[in-house]
Amino acid sequence: MPHFSFWGWPLPFVGAFPRVVAAVDAVEASLTFRKKDPRPVWRGTARFNSGHNPHLRQKLLEVTRGAAWADVQALAWNDRPAEADPDGYHSANNSLMIEDFCRYKYVLHTEGITYSGRFQLLQMCGSVLLTPPIAWLQHTTHLVKPLFSCDLDGGGAPWSPLREVERGWPTRHKPEEANIVFVSPDWSDLEGTVRWLEEHPDVAEGIARRQRELFVGGGYFSPAAEACYWRALIRGWSKVVRFEGDDWEQKEGIRWELFSMGHDINE
Repeated sequence: MPHFSFWGWPLPFVGAFPRVVAAVDAVEASLTFRKKDPRPVWRGTARFNSGHNPHLRQKLLEVTRGAAWADVQALAWNDRPAEADPDGYHSANNSLMIEDFCRYKYVLHTEGITYSGRFQLLQMCGSVLLTPPIAWLQHTTHLVKPLFSCDLDGGGAPWSPLREVERGWPTRHKPEEANIVFVSPDWSDLEGTVRWLEEHPDVAEGIARRQRELFVGGGYFSPAAEACYWRALIRGWSKVVRFEGDDWEQKEGIRWELFSMGHDINE
């Protein structure tokens, strides 16, 4: 079942999924790739790290600390009591609206304790997603075609993918095929990778374009795709479900569209 952020996220800088889609579309319509901010961007909570990479976010902050070439900050959460500020526990002084990440050429993705709920939101950007190799399976991960930064000629600090990464991502895509870039798990080659992409703007723009064309132009985040997902889920469930007794035999069915909106089935 999809993460709740496929419908909405009760944070002032995210909101309802349709709002995010419309806002990202507006940003992308107003900016060409080459006019975007060339710095890699990230906002997040430093302590949310996965067991696969327990120092992921701290390493990112270390590598980019004081760097003019990056816009990377840990979120400064507002901890005021809810009585004084109803949004106090849900806002941060240095946050960005989720669509404003798309104003940057390079967007950094960090998995959390498990997967990251913002992943599909960032995939709507016509920007290059940079991330260590993804460990957690999500609804769109199978569509990712990674270019490994260690395969770039002069891209940055050399690194070798671990065996489990090789098993999870056995195909090494060429620059003209990729729609995402995998960097070293400790971010040590981040600056070098960004520099290489800036020196090869056609490659960078192609990666960004293929990402947005697939996930937005391809309809994976459309209302129709969501409806198809739920219908397939319920139909699959109906083929395997077993129940005892005859309490349901006389019940009249209801269309999913009505049920999902909280329709009273007794009416």
